[in-house]
Amino acid sequence: MTCPLCHAAANPLLIATLAHTHVVLGDNQGCPGWCVCVLREHVEHMDELPIEMQQAIFGEVGAVARAIRVWTKRHGLECGLPPATTPPRINYECLGNQVAHIHWHVIPRHANDPDPRNPVWGWPREQLAGTLTQEQKREIASQIRELLAGG
Repeated sequence: MTCPLCHAAANPLLIATLAHTHVVLGDNQGCPGWCVCVLREHVEHMDELPIEMQQAIFGEVGAVARAIRVWTKRHGLECGLPPATTPPRINYECLGNQVAHIHWHVIPRHANDPDPRNPVWGWPREQLAGTLTQEQKREIASQIRELLAGG
């Protein structure tokens, strides 16, 4: 069986290829701006990597979070988010129970979050998916790409 994350570079919503990760706009957009940082090589467990690489990966995750927070302030209204008086809270999740490939979910929890005190994984599938069109998703990916590049 092939790993679905090993082909992240071919994802049509690829935001950037960084030193250690491919950054994609997540399939789920119930929290607009939700990104996933996928390790460029197939490794299942963080502890299998040298500590320096673990630190570098989390640096990339942090850069993506910063870009999401700036994106929310600049463009959130375009996606129906409430006026951004402050950037969103960010949830960071490195999972592996469904896909055994190191990847970090970088999940913005916005002011209009329907259940801000609980993880998103309990939401119904439709709520997780969100209502953004493919065109809106492409636009968000482009805007976050620009911010990651220093824009």
